[in-house]
Amino acid sequence: MPASITFVHTAIYVLVFTVFVLATLRFVPRIWLRHYPAVEKARQPPRSRSEAKAQVGYAAVFFGILFGLPLLSAWWVFGTGADPGPVFRHILTMGAATSAVDWLILDWLLIRWLQPVWIIPAGTDPASWRNRRDIIRDALGFPIGTLLAAGWGWVVTRWILS
Repeated sequence: MPASITFVHTAIYVLVFTVFVLATLRFVPRIWLRHYPAVEKARQPPRSRSEAKAQVGYAAVFFGILFGLPLLSAWWVFGTGADPGPVFRHILTMGAATSAVDWLILDWLLIRWLQPVWIIPAGTDPASWRNRRDIIRDALGFPIGTLLAAGWGWVVTRWILS
């Protein structure tokens, strides 16, 4: 399997993931309420019933992107005659790249450092988004996301083989 296929699929996956996250941060930031800094979480009113229902829909789309796109990509790659090992590495690369972009670009560059007005939720203090504990928590998301991609890659390659 050529590396160019993995590069193109990874770029598309990262782009779709990033657009979804940025769009929801812009238009429905409260779906990310559990990711707010502790100080800001405490200041926010509880989710309304309609927000909780919408949360389920956005979560379905998010998990569809997170797990569905690598699955479709793996099926496509496997259909080209690739062995399970390269398919596993393909999914792992997609997940690790997306975790790195989420951590370094979305979390640290945009939210913690640049803080564009359209990303920081209205009514929150931009300084609270630079909390050291939250920055460390963001960094832990990278290995967790990479391990999740490895686990999903293992499941998908076993499923495709059966």
